[in-house]
Amino acid sequence: MIDSDPKTNGGHCGTKPKKFAIGIAPLGTVSIGVVPMGVICIGVVPMGVVSIGVVAMGVINLSVVGMGLLAIGVNTMGVWTAGPMSMGLVQLDKSTTDHSRHNHGQPNQHQEGDDPRFMAYPTRAEAEAQATAQGCKGAHAMGDFWMPCSEHPSSDP
Repeated sequence: MIDSDPKTNGGHCGTKPKKFAIGIAPLGTVSIGVVPMGVICIGVVPMGVVSIGVVAMGVINLSVVGMGLLAIGVNTMGVWTAGPMSMGLVQLDKSTTDHSRHNHGQPNQHQEGDDPRFMAYPTRAEAEAQATAQGCKGAHAMGDFWMPCSEHPSSDP
């Protein structure tokens, strides 16, 4: 006899979860499909504890666009994030997303980029605050960023 009750059959949205589900909007412990939901999800728009796909939402996700506690992808949002356009409390690949420093190609610049004379900021107010801390006044534009002091520093210490 075939069970025709939609609440117990199919493993899809609105049904009882299966252990392993495949399809469009599958619901299961392990789900693979277009919009999978469950504990481990792989698909186009996965939603679950561990989500792998294009637009992932979950505690841990690997995706192009991800939202979760630990998110790794191109455009991610979460507590720990990694990716070129990531927003989070802790950026795991800070070197590729840190725009607070601007390299001027100066041969005498510190390798770590920690020389405060060469730091660039996204706003004029931040650069002016740093200028005060460095003992100078004002700020000057450097591309899309702002640097402390009204004039650009020389590369000599």
